[in-house]
Amino acid sequence: MAVILGARPNFVKAAPFLREAKKHPRFQITVIHTGQHFDANMSKVFFDELGLPAPDIFLDIKGEAHTEKIGKMFDALKLAGKDEKFDAFVVFGDVNSTLAGALAAMKNNADLFHVEAGLRSHDRRMPEEINRVIIDHLSNLLFTSEPSANENLKKEGVKDKKIKYVGNIMIEALEIFRPQFEASNILEKLNLKPKQYRLVTIHRQENTDGLVNLKEILALLAEIADQSTIVFPMHPGTRKQIQKFGLTDLVAKLKTVEPLGYFDFLRLMQQSGGVITDSGGIQEETSHLGVPCATLRDNTERPITLALGTNKLFPIEEAKSEEILSHLNREDFKTGEIPLWDKGVSERIFEAIKLWFA
Repeated sequence: MAVILGARPNFVKAAPFLREAKKHPRFQITVIHTGQHFDANMSKVFFDELGLPAPDIFLDIKGEAHTEKIGKMFDALKLAGKDEKFDAFVVFGDVNSTLAGALAAMKNNADLFHVEAGLRSHDRRMPEEINRVIIDHLSNLLFTSEPSANENLKKEGVKDKKIKYVGNIMIEALEIFRPQFEASNILEKLNLKPKQYRLVTIHRQENTDGLVNLKEILALLAEIADQSTIVFPMHPGTRKQIQKFGLTDLVAKLKTVEPLGYFDFLRLMQQSGGVITDSGGIQEETSHLGVPCATLRDNTERPITLALGTNKLFPIEEAKSEEILSHLNREDFKTGEIPLWDKGVSERIFEAIKLWFA
């Protein structure tokens, strides 16, 4: 089986899967890194911390446009599949590397297994939403993380026998590595006190590619920074756009830092007084940890975080700093009660894969 990785969320989700794979030596695993996230802060630190094996194949794809990168990744993965003759491709989440892996699986007549299938924001403006739909409808096995995903797939005509409700592999990773991230000294390094700061991540294309949305978000964060310390580990793409649009003045009040490793980031999240984000995975991690989360979007593909977690949506054009702070100041959230968000996800995945090949 080829395991396709390319971006930070892939690395986290793959860690429990590859750990479990060691218990099933009948499956020969080839790890392929597309190079989508390639610098030390976005890739190498995750491989080191999570104990991921060095990629068997590293593609080192470069390109400016997203479509150019997807095309190059597809071509390279297609050739790798032709050379190695994989029985199956395993892909995670909704990033461009995942889409390229799914297309390459089809071109090589290999089975496709999608981990974190069925999530839908129902917003086709999001590149990730397009990726999800395409990948799911090419997949042979669809491993879902919450009940809404099962229902989405059934409504789209996916056969029940393909849908496997296994739980949330990102939360499995969090629980596996809890001792390590709770030992992080990142608060001391950044001179922060528990619950005395808010954590921010902004990286989605719809929020960073255009001047209007990015300026509104940064202006909102600057308002909040007047009342609370804001810690902002800045994605390289977001930093590039801030500089491109001449918005550096708007982040002057924020405590901006370079992208953090997995353990440091989780510790910073766990000890924060709430998170402001546009990330999907962070909505899940905060809900599991009981940390209030304000999501700067008007939809989410993870509705269980709204129903059973700590998450609340704040559409950018309507978001007000006082309403966000009011949500982040709440202390009445319950945690750890979302079904199948545990340490058994990868085991359930491999049970399904064994039955598939049987």
